[in-house]
Amino acid sequence: MRNLLLIFSILLSACVEHQFLFTVSPEGNYEVKYKAHGDKNDLTDFDFPLPKSKEWDTHTTFGDSEAETFDYTAHRNFKRNEKFPDTFFEGDSIYMESLISHPIRVIHRNWVFIETFSFYAAIEGRGVHSKYPLVNELIQNSENPPEGWLKESLYFLLSQTLSESDVEWNTKPIIRAELKEWVEIDLAAVSDSKIFEDFEYYKNEGLDIIMQPVPPENYDQMDTIFKTLEDELEITLDLIDDQFDFRLVLPGMLEHSNADTLSGDTLFWSFNLKNFSDENFIMEARSSIDYPGRQKAGLFILFIFIIGLIGFRRKTH
Repeated sequence: MRNLLLIFSILLSACVEHQFLFTVSPEGNYEVKYKAHGDKNDLTDFDFPLPKSKEWDTHTTFGDSEAETFDYTAHRNFKRNEKFPDTFFEGDSIYMESLISHPIRVIHRNWVFIETFSFYAAIEGRGVHSKYPLVNELIQNSENPPEGWLKESLYFLLSQTLSESDVEWNTKPIIRAELKEWVEIDLAAVSDSKIFEDFEYYKNEGLDIIMQPVPPENYDQMDTIFKTLEDELEITLDLIDDQFDFRLVLPGMLEHSNADTLSGDTLFWSFNLKNFSDENFIMEARSSIDYPGRQKAGLFILFIFIIGLIGFRRKTH
């Protein structure tokens, strides 16, 4: 909600397409290719940070002044069982709790007789329904925003800030009652469009209600909590028009997958914010390479060992 540009990003911005291709080698190393396409501002904001660290080979078309949409590509080779970044964000302007997290693991195990390759990826859910139900309705149908969603969101940010702060336990109910009265009487009489136009005013008025009764030593903590929650909501809303496509190539015989489709040796998942607005969106796949020759040799060695053991026991008796 910085400068309240999120409303415009919801209703007016172009879709950003994120594409990932994971290719796993028989040795367990894996290659990742990422491509994003869309509006430059949407590509460079914090809703889904781009991979920019020195380990990635990156290219952009941001310098093309004539273009209306832009591309960003990144490529990186990972070693066997190397950890994939949970987020691409680098910096301290946003707290980690606000950011979207995408823990991804590619695990290779060599059991001599069989090798297994496991892929697990999660886009962590944003918990929208339990925090602000009307925002959940907005995500499902962004072209027809439900009345009161902005009021509901502001109330959650303020009340949750109060709940998470170290304000004295006997003071919180008094402040909460005053905040609820302000929302149900004063804020209820104001339209969403008016709150949108003067959001900073209403936000600061709400912050005054929860912060004035507490000692000044609580101010920094409450400001931090509110910013964390506000950034979390903004990032969630900025993802409304984004589309994600994951592709995966595993060596060996596919044993299990929850992919949407399979074409040749490539698994496909396609999803958007609706799929992880509340719960985690999980992608899983597992493949294996059997070695019948090794298995036969192992059985033969085991057989010889057992025969030898039996013969040894007979001699010792």
